[in-house]
Amino acid sequence: MAEPPTNADPAVGYVGTQTCVKCHEAEHLSYLDTKHSESMERVDPDKEVSSATYHHDASGNDYEVFRRGDDLIHREIIRGVNGAELARTEHPIVFTLGSGTHGKSYVYHDGSHFGQSPLSWYEDTGKWSMSPGYDVPFHPGFGRKLSTECFFCHVGAVDRKRGNPNEFSILEEKIGCERCHGPGEKHVARYRENPKFTGADNTIVHPSKLSRELSEAICQQCHLQAAGKALRANRDEWDYRPGLPLTDFRIDYQYRLGDDTMRVVGHVEQLHQSKCYQQSESLTCITCHNPHQTVPAAAAIDHYRKICLSCHTDDSCGKPHAVRVADAQNDCSHCHMPAQGTEVPHTAFHHHRIGIHSGATTENEPAVGLSSVLDVARLPEIVRKRCEALAKFQVAQENPGNSNFRDYGIEAAKALIEVKNTGKSDPDATTILAMLARSQGQASIAGDLAGEVLAKELIPSRPRLESLRLLAGLAYQRREFDKAAEYYREVTELQSEPFDYFQLGVAEQNSGNTDAAINALKKTVELAPHHVNAHRFLAAIYQSQGRVDEAGRHSQLAQAHAMRLEQLQQKTLK
Repeated sequence: MAEPPTNADPAVGYVGTQTCVKCHEAEHLSYLDTKHSESMERVDPDKEVSSATYHHDASGNDYEVFRRGDDLIHREIIRGVNGAELARTEHPIVFTLGSGTHGKSYVYHDGSHFGQSPLSWYEDTGKWSMSPGYDVPFHPGFGRKLSTECFFCHVGAVDRKRGNPNEFSILEEKIGCERCHGPGEKHVARYRENPKFTGADNTIVHPSKLSRELSEAICQQCHLQAAGKALRANRDEWDYRPGLPLTDFRIDYQYRLGDDTMRVVGHVEQLHQSKCYQQSESLTCITCHNPHQTVPAAAAIDHYRKICLSCHTDDSCGKPHAVRVADAQNDCSHCHMPAQGTEVPHTAFHHHRIGIHSGATTENEPAVGLSSVLDVARLPEIVRKRCEALAKFQVAQENPGNSNFRDYGIEAAKALIEVKNTGKSDPDATTILAMLARSQGQASIAGDLAGEVLAKELIPSRPRLESLRLLAGLAYQRREFDKAAEYYREVTELQSEPFDYFQLGVAEQNSGNTDAAINALKKTVELAPHHVNAHRFLAAIYQSQGRVDEAGRHSQLAQAHAMRLEQLQQKTLK
């Protein structure tokens, strides 16, 4: 394997796109003409559909989009069984997510955390509708907070404050030069010292000069999101640098059987299944997709057909020329990469398994087992076991009740115990092992493992957060409310979730800290206005204090939200 570019060294710093533009203006302008450059944008109300209403039948909620001065506002109105308004939540929108080709989602910032609007715009239909995953009776509304992982494929760079993936600032709002070419510090220094340098330049990445594996890794960092994923020990997705194997940072897994599912980011697995890919050593993402060139719609058929004909001939197709022209304007992709619906509503993408597609809908085989999408044979066996265990844990968590994955927890626990016994465990693996121990009734072991993570993981990382939450839950079960409150206080400093605030409120009240309990419960209903038990608990506390009006208001809200939730539950059972 060739030596990696020198800017793959983690010590090399990023300089930002505007520094690159000073010498590469033409390249930057060509990039701005592509959709990658529009992956996220600061919202401009003048460019948005800024006056709309939408009723969501499944949840019964109403949504409004409107302007208030220079702000674009998204509002959610929760209505009871009789149509009366129970709660309203609204946020100014700060960013749009997505290029807008098929649609875009919207992001707000509440001062410490980013969150997603439940409403998205779908260009293919020209209408507002629920965001992906929200078109169900029970959805989080504005309660879904966005982590650095959510922004990974949309922004150029983030500042991970103290290592907390839930609290950060965005340093570069668009995907920039350095996401594909690597950090520019060494490159800039070389040409400042010697503006006329003409030799081989290994201070910056040229994707077309990399091996197929390393070139594809640049695209795969965003366009490979399979059934499950595991970060390598002590790695983060943001640690990846162009010119290095993606599997040095994370491993993505797909089901061994029956997973030809269309997904917005399923291109890699599909392409690898294609005979065109398997029988070529050079076919890769940038064969067809030039990140510095936008193909005009009028020229697209001829452009992509020319690429196909670089290997095939006009006679390769079994259909007569006249039929091909009549049926699909002689467009190869129409038959061999047909557009199909994805998991995102109202969105269809071209299938990247280049080949013969019958068009018939076939029933998939059951998803059984996981295998890595990329080749990981070079990695030590213990690394492969650890990563597969983490991926199995993720798949099981995301598919509760699915019988295909009922043994994944036990299998993951066995593998992670083996990892720990080798002395090669890490905070992520230990935390997940602790969570698995608790789920299997091993509270003492779970507590010891989580405590071990807290003692070693001093930054506010995801393992520390999950270990704190686990220890808080165990203390709560033991009715050690002072200790539970202590843990939940730190949890709520690191992440803003209604469940944690509710648990904190109950623990504070049981510890005699009534004012703190009220504040935590008020935050709960701010984040989740439909949280019945938070309203009930607030009503009980206010009643004990003689604050009859406030007690009555929350009692009524609890009853109204409970009736609404019961009605929705009945609808889902029909």
